Amino acid sequence: MKKLWDIIIKESIEIRYKDFSSLPENINGLYIYDQRLGPLIILDKGLHHSYRLHKCVLAEEIGHFYTAARTNVLTVHTSANLQTMESQDERKAGQWATDFLIPDKEFVKALEAGCRSCFELAEYFDVTEWFMYRKLDFLKMCFRRTKDSLP
Repeated sequence: MKKLWDIIIKESIEIRYKDFSSLPENINGLYIYDQRLGPLIILDKGLHHSYRLHKCVLAEEIGHFYTAARTNVLTVHTSANLQTMESQDERKAGQWATDFLIPDKEFVKALEAGCRSCFELAEYFDVTEWFMYRKLDFLKMCFRRTKDSLP
């Protein structure tokens, strides 16, 4: 978590906590660019009670900062193109977050250390199982692209 806070300080990202419990969707964090404040991450205050989820959500929101989100989740998208762009933005931020918290070289070390299940890997990296599954999905997409490009 310290590395994430170091990024926040270095990049002058404003962090705010709000109660998201009344929102209709299961939202834990938002990244927006505010004209006055600059980059702003708003997190659900309930994350204070779940260290691993807090860490994973914060990493993904920082991922939005680094991958330059092109859409605004606060706007309803009626266009298929905008929905596709939003999906791509989420994938890029998730990729950044999983690569940051679970670097590929460290992932290989975890496998060599005997981690076999998603639960064991999540424990090893101190992330949620859902986040670990996401990393595995990104790796699967990477291997699929690599396999398709081989002669």
